[in-house]
Amino acid sequence: MNSMRMIRISLSVLMLASIPSIALAQDSRDDRRYDAVTWMQASAEYQLLTKQIYRSATTQLLVALDDPNWSADEIQSVEGGFQEKPAAIILDVDETILDNSAYNARNIRDKKLFTIDSWNAWCEEGKALPIPGAVEFIHRAEALGVKVFFITDREDSVKQATIENLKKIGVQASEENVLTKNPQLEDKISRRAIVSQKHRVLLLVGDSMSDLCSGMGTREWEERRKIAAEKTEIFGSRWVMLPNPAYGGWQRALPSDNNGLRLD
Repeated sequence: MNSMRMIRISLSVLMLASIPSIALAQDSRDDRRYDAVTWMQASAEYQLLTKQIYRSATTQLLVALDDPNWSADEIQSVEGGFQEKPAAIILDVDETILDNSAYNARNIRDKKLFTIDSWNAWCEEGKALPIPGAVEFIHRAEALGVKVFFITDREDSVKQATIENLKKIGVQASEENVLTKNPQLEDKISRRAIVSQKHRVLLLVGDSMSDLCSGMGTREWEERRKIAAEKTEIFGSRWVMLPNPAYGGWQRALPSDNNGLRLD
């Protein structure tokens, strides 16, 4: 066999070997989640945006500390009597502190949807990376003497794994300040009440409206937008929102007739 024939055979083998990966890449691009997840993982814009949001949150935190009548918790604001309590902030975990885009990327590759079993398995891996700007913001808050709490819809069964993942990215986490979901404390408002009993809540930080207020579990998109409009004044001051185009309550509320597209 001459050398030219060997080269041709080798090239043919390499081309055949590459076909599955090319097909996989094309299949992934056809998934409606692809653009959202790759934007979060690869775009400079997402990196800059989350850092910008956390810088702004730091400014608002300083303002909050100087105003004893400031509270980000709506119930606490109405009930009053919080002025002398020690300061705290409450943050969501997923897509607020921890970047779980790798879990979503795996589902795109494997043509799978979210399941609680696969999600819990991902949480147990403890491989989530930090959202840009999040760790620096938390350290700044702690340096100012502010207690940091995490309220997440992760289940109690993965609480310890979540604590370890937070520690891995450089965040102080413990049984005390990580409040996971269980049948007794299903919603975030009930867990927030535990924090507000002993602390003045200066900021709420999340990637979904449900991290910040009630009523956002509705599947009516117009109702969600109405609630959001009513809360406009509190955003950017007491409430801090990070972008998450990959998943959330907004998807469940999309109109079924046109998949949420506005054509005029």
